[in-house]
Amino acid sequence: MRPLLCALAGLALLRASGAFTAAEPFIPSRGDPARTAGCDRHMAVHGRLDVIEETVEKTVEHLEAEVKGLLAQLEELAWNLPPGPFSLIPDLAEETVSSSDHL
Repeated sequence: MRPLLCALAGLALLRASGAFTAAEPFIPSRGDPARTAGCDRHMAVHGRLDVIEETVEKTVEHLEAEVKGLLAQLEELAWNLPPGPFSLIPDLAEETVSSSDHL
């Protein structure tokens, strides 16, 4: 019960000191050079971020197209390989020979 009373007393002190009064928003004058410089820097940063975002998106699209093209070429090359140890098409005759060798 004592912590509750301490919390209520603290709230009462804060209220009495005016800590809970509605604060007016800070609106600097339009001619304030500090505000203008800050806004200019803020807008410049956002402009740079927009350029970077656009560049990244274009780069990703380009890389996706390159990867798709390379995968298509690899797939075409893989199917044109002659049968062998690294071929995707199994050599059925070789499998039967190797299984008869073990007998």
